[in-house]
Amino acid sequence: MNQKKEYLDRCVELAAEAYQFLKNSTVKDRAAFMYAVADKIEKLGPELIETANQESALPFPRLEGEKGRTIGQWRSYADAITTGLYTEARIDLANPEKGKNDIRKYSIGIGPVVVFGASNFPFAFSTAGGDTASAIAAGCPVIVKGHSGHQKTSSIMAAVILETVQEFGWPEGVFGHVLGNEVEGTNTKIGAYLVGHELIKAVGFTGSYWGGKSLFDIANQRKEPIPVFAEMGSINPVFAFSHILEENPEQLAKDYAASLTLGVGQFCTNPGLFIAVKGDGLNKFKKALQEAVIGISPAKMLNQGIYDHFEKNKSLLSNQPSVEVLSESNTLAENGQGRPTVVHTNAKNFLENEILSEEVFGPFGLLIEADTYEEVEKIAKELNGQLTITFAGTSADVKEHLNIFNIIKDKAGRLLFNGMPTGVEVVYAMQHGGPFPSSTDPRFTSVGPDSVKRFVRPLSFQNWPNEFLPEELKNENTLGIQRIVNGSSTQNPINSQS
Repeated sequence: MNQKKEYLDRCVELAAEAYQFLKNSTVKDRAAFMYAVADKIEKLGPELIETANQESALPFPRLEGEKGRTIGQWRSYADAITTGLYTEARIDLANPEKGKNDIRKYSIGIGPVVVFGASNFPFAFSTAGGDTASAIAAGCPVIVKGHSGHQKTSSIMAAVILETVQEFGWPEGVFGHVLGNEVEGTNTKIGAYLVGHELIKAVGFTGSYWGGKSLFDIANQRKEPIPVFAEMGSINPVFAFSHILEENPEQLAKDYAASLTLGVGQFCTNPGLFIAVKGDGLNKFKKALQEAVIGISPAKMLNQGIYDHFEKNKSLLSNQPSVEVLSESNTLAENGQGRPTVVHTNAKNFLENEILSEEVFGPFGLLIEADTYEEVEKIAKELNGQLTITFAGTSADVKEHLNIFNIIKDKAGRLLFNGMPTGVEVVYAMQHGGPFPSSTDPRFTSVGPDSVKRFVRPLSFQNWPNEFLPEELKNENTLGIQRIVNGSSTQNPINSQS
């Protein structure tokens, strides 16, 4: 199902009109809308879960949990904006004696945003996912390009948001939903057309490196370049050190295997790389990892396209020189199922072969055996940007390898001390985004309330009459938000400032 150019243009024009409305809404207005969306998602019956299961092959418990997470995102982001945290109101009052003007600044929504749904999270990172919730929280209309892998699920979620828009009496362009691949009668992809449209002001994307990078390039080639917040590929290395390998290699192996194969390896935080120095500890880890992987059964992947890419990339890496299979599931996989596999190579080979740094989206891991920690340090230096890096070790390991610890600080958005990276919490302190190529802008996160920051820009008012200022900056502070007035944080109205 493709879309006509006229239809897409109308969607964008409606979004631009709705932006003028949202620009004058308050954080309380938008929070009320978001709570209502969350309530409606919560009331959706079994049809939603059943549809998502049919389209994605994700199990029912996983989908139930993801539905809850999605509801929580809308509510927690609404809670966050009501405090004024992302309004960032700054007021410096006039002081005629010192020749100072009255200057007030706050953050305003950047404009219409195009959001691209992800294949592996049909709720939390798709149509009604975090990008949509955070953009609306910021005061931006959203046009969602529904993912082809779960179009029916996408339409159910879109209907909830559209219904809420109608109930609130808001302009229909606050939320738009587009399905299809190409603009009818052309060879232009719908996504490329929307990103290139002059009225679109930002993009939210979760997916592959090539998909995100192509949208980023389109956005930067426009007459008016716009920000693309793309969360892309990551191999999420685990660096394991001597003391933990000596103390508890078996548990570490079980934890790694479980994380590697969780959700058939279809998480953006899947730990696809394990690096350690040779020794008795690593030998015990390898033996335990072999046993763990052997017992994990293959499972159906999200769709045939993702399965085909998994098989292609797994074969590519597995057949590289000096790469051998360490372990794979004892159960043969059927078509469409990802068979858990771990291969291994030495550090020298990894450093010389760029192909071995490529992400394999699925239950596939590469174990690198280094001869020395100098080789481990070199691997750390040459790593591309990652969403996560895990330091598997004890406090003694950290003290002994502070050089490696300091290097990996520059390479990831989230550093873990032990534990595994799968499992992203929706909290203020979460950073889900890292140096390129894991994301296009490492300053921002796509998970947690701070994701709202992506879709706002600062606007300053100088010497404006109080009646014409936005509510967030008026003397009265009827919203009760936290503001910085003359350098001090306060919720008090201006007239009570001493």
